[in-house]
Amino acid sequence: MWYVDVIQKVDRNKIYSRRQIFEFLKESKPDYSFKSFDWVINSMVKEGLLIRMKRNAYKITMSDKNMPGYYVPTFNDKSLEIISKIQDRYPYIDFTCFESVQLNEFLNHLIARNTFFVMVEKDVSEFVFRFLQEEYSDVLLRPNRSDWDSYWKPDCIVVLNQTTESPQNEKNKRAMSIEKMLVDIVAEKSFENLYSKSELKRIYETAYQRYIIDKTKMLRYARRRNKEKIVKEYLGGLSAN
Repeated sequence: MWYVDVIQKVDRNKIYSRRQIFEFLKESKPDYSFKSFDWVINSMVKEGLLIRMKRNAYKITMSDKNMPGYYVPTFNDKSLEIISKIQDRYPYIDFTCFESVQLNEFLNHLIARNTFFVMVEKDVSEFVFRFLQEEYSDVLLRPNRSDWDSYWKPDCIVVLNQTTESPQNEKNKRAMSIEKMLVDIVAEKSFENLYSKSELKRIYETAYQRYIIDKTKMLRYARRRNKEKIVKEYLGGLSAN
């Protein structure tokens, strides 16, 4: 990743504030905003490139904690609230939550405006949609492109059908697994509104470098979503690297 090259030039024996790290990174990406760099810095912490010593104090480690690990995306407070409310109202249904900004660790052009996706069993998706409408102001149900263009707002909630036998995240059953995420970004129409297709190769490459991926599980799911061919193409490109 480009930010690895940046921090390799920085003194690892010093403690830095978030603003100082921002200044180092901005030399390489001057068009990025401070808010955009928040996502970069959070990714660096997650990867083990930075250690948070205390509030607003970081140390550069560069310990090779870059070996692939398990994908466990973090949720913000609104997602946690949505999850809690759905679990309380419908304790027995299967559902997954996803924030569009969770893609930022894989992207070059970062997503600044969040969208909250709730992927739920088809038979109950409309009930969950009606329930969330009672709790929140902006909720969409399986929007097509026209609906998205007309009604989408930052921080809105989008309810989608969850394909049966979706790969589960072993660490958090409400979070996307890496296998599900890599298939859904090419299979789910609503996700096409989140990023440029030119970023797909980068998304797969970054995921492959950072996380343990069960390719058999992913291809089985891709087959269920009729996207096995395109997923195989991206996996084949990784094997060639």
